[in-house]
Amino acid sequence: MMNENWDDATLTAYIDGELDAARQNAVLAAMEQDKALSERVCSLRRTKDWMRTGYGSATPPPRDLPGRKLPWKNIRTGIAASVMALAISAGAGLLGYEYAEHGSSTLAEASNPNRVVLHIDDSDPEHFGLLLDYAESFLQEHRDKGAQVEVVANSAGLDLLRTGQSPYEQRVRDLSEKYSNLQFIACMNAIRNLRRTGADVNLIDDVHTGETAIDHVVKRLQQGWTYKKIDSL
Repeated sequence: MMNENWDDATLTAYIDGELDAARQNAVLAAMEQDKALSERVCSLRRTKDWMRTGYGSATPPPRDLPGRKLPWKNIRTGIAASVMALAISAGAGLLGYEYAEHGSSTLAEASNPNRVVLHIDDSDPEHFGLLLDYAESFLQEHRDKGAQVEVVANSAGLDLLRTGQSPYEQRVRDLSEKYSNLQFIACMNAIRNLRRTGADVNLIDDVHTGETAIDHVVKRLQQGWTYKKIDSL
């Protein structure tokens, strides 16, 4: 195992507990034999913990969706802390350097408020329903400003984009058909891990895949997209 090329996506999945038992043990065995690999894992974990601590106290004032009052304070977990944790944990080598060297304002200054990436990693229907409400309202409100929204699902959130599993299956189809500037993206790692359990993973029509949630969110942040926490929508 020592000679295997362990990429950051796999190591981050290991840190987040998303690998199956055999793969997790393989990483552990490789770390015991390879000091450099062990140091990479420690660095990824430290960066993720540092970012979680740094942003844990951020509580921007909530803003209700147009025409509807939503109970944001009741769902501060779920999507709330996961967006930045996911994004930073993934490309910790790159984004960790950017934040350490230039401060947290670096990405914020380059962000485009009309391009938003939303992330969900739990299968709570209420969370997903609120996320869809926000996405549709945002697209309507910013329709003349080149708005783009992407919904990225990983871990248990993958169930919300699966046929026969999601209570919002038809709504996802309807929104995809109605808005060409809205995309739903399923994490490749989450799909692979679920298939290893023997499960059939059938995604709703027009749901995209092909890369990990981590890689995709990091790429969007580098391109200037804005991320949103559930308590700041």
